[in-house]
Amino acid sequence: MWQEAAKPVGYGIAGYLALLLLIQGLAWPMAMEEMSDYCPENSANCVYSSQTKSYRTELPSLRFNASIDSVMNAVIKWEDSLWFSSILSSDQSSIHIVHRTPLMQFPDDVFITLTCTNGMVEVSFQSQSRLGAGDLNKNPERFADFHEHMLNSSFQDSCI
Repeated sequence: MWQEAAKPVGYGIAGYLALLLLIQGLAWPMAMEEMSDYCPENSANCVYSSQTKSYRTELPSLRFNASIDSVMNAVIKWEDSLWFSSILSSDQSSIHIVHRTPLMQFPDDVFITLTCTNGMVEVSFQSQSRLGAGDLNKNPERFADFHEHMLNSSFQDSCI
């Protein structure tokens, strides 16, 4: 009797796992290799912020009187606080993070670049979904979370 009741559950789990594999298979070739200078025109699944332009955010761009190392440490602490994220690549002044949605594991590429300009670290941020025409406002929410984290961080030194 319990075996008959377990069949629908087993089919549900198998269907969910198959859907996850399908999502990952479709998303893999859509991975971004590097940060672009803009979001695609009329995109509903991207957010971008830099000193010169922004897309889908009303928050001001980020700029700190700090060293690049100090700001990058705060960026890494933010990434550590995220569930379902991993660092794909990083160097002293840039980082590429893949952040996945909790239930369906849709991957979003997050690029953060730090530039020293006139003694200040300027932060460029881009978060873009690999799949779909929309992002259910996840990318703007991610930038707002990052923005708040960075404003609440303390920094040392200054860039040269």
